This record gives sequence, C-alpha cells and structure tokens, in this order.
Amino acid sequence: MQDCEIFVIANKRHEIRGSITANSRQSAKESSGFIFVKGRVYGIGDVYLGRAKGAYSRVVFANTYFSRTVIPQGWTNWSHPGSTDNLAHAEYKCHGPGSASTNRAPWSKQLSDKEAAPFLSVDFIKGKEWLPAWL
Repeated sequence: MQDCEIFVIANKRHEIRGSITANSRQSAKESSGFIFVKGRVYGIGDVYLGRAKGAYSRVVFANTYFSRTVIPQGWTNWSHPGSTDNLAHAEYKCHGPGSASTNRAPWSKQLSDKEAAPFLSVDFIKGKEWLPAWL
C-alpha cells in the first residue's frame, strides 16, 4: 500500500491493545507480506503496528509517519507459541512521535537502504505484470 492513511480508534474497554496488521505466511520462502510505503498512521488510543499470525509473518512500514498512537514496543508476537526468529516485522526511515525505535520489540528490525530496496520496488508485488504501464 502506498500513500495510505490508517486511522485507529483503540477499544479502551479491553486491556489487550489492537494491531494494525496480522500477516500470515506459510514459510519464509513465500514471497508475500504487507508493505506500507509513504503513509500515515494516527488515531485515538494505543495500537501495535502488527502482530504475529503464524511463524512467518512479514510486515514492513517504510517512509511512514507514526503518531503517538503507535506504542513504543511497536510490534507484538500476540502470545504466538513459536519462536520469533522467523518474524519479519520491520521499519525503514519512518518518522513522527511514534517512530522511536529504542523500545521496539527485540525481533523487529530497522532496515538499511539495501535491506529495504526489495520492498520499495514494484517487483515485490510483481507490479509489472498487472499495474498500468503509465504508473
């Protein structure tokens, strides 16, 4: 998703915080995931960027504005019974008051330019096969 706005309204009646994403992949070889580029995340209350929905969850936020709505931990394994070793929860050059990476979940990653490049290309979504040529 590029240039999208995500407005969150947290449910204050529950102790468990919600998450913006819950991606599921069957294996690390699966070339899928949720990628958000040049967007905005804001709203009312606190929320995680994403949660594990299986052992191979992949979510990347790149060049995205995060308001204080994003909690400092950023990501949750949602009590996933497996290891967090294969979770791919990452951020790249995000900004705003909710973007500080100091207290992020230990398995999450701040991507380098080289690591982020594949997710910023239309090749990741095989865009050359289905997007209009003028885009």
